Amino acid sequence: MKRFFFFPLILLILGSCSCDPEKMMKGMVWGLNKMAGEGYFPSEEILEFGEFERVEVNMNRTNVDGKNYSYVQLRFFNGKNPNLQYNQENIALRCAELYAQEYSKIKNYKEIQIVFIQSDPINPDNFAMNEYSFNVQDLLKTENPTL
Repeated sequence: MKRFFFFPLILLILGSCSCDPEKMMKGMVWGLNKMAGEGYFPSEEILEFGEFERVEVNMNRTNVDGKNYSYVQLRFFNGKNPNLQYNQENIALRCAELYAQEYSKIKNYKEIQIVFIQSDPINPDNFAMNEYSFNVQDLLKTENPTL
């Protein structure tokens, strides 16, 4: 019975408040950043670097036979920067360096995987995918990221 009253109460509070949806989203992202660690979501600088449409962040930590396997995977979709055709590895390295500097809990992971996914605008079922892996310790030793 308590659950029945709890749900309408939440709806009433959210419905009656004339909140700015943008502020609500910023608040939710702020809360997620606090839970996952500062810099969990890639910054606008990283997205603008390759002119990407969107990014997905996947994290995995496993322990198999006493060995720690952990990685952060950043999946960048439909980059529009012309340099992606010719300097994709350098762009991947730059994105990994920037993310390693921004994410507060990066030391808990061994590698960063950068995945570029380019989909066909006519047939979205067709796509190309390139993956690059970088050791986190190597990225943290780099004081001046490559340009």
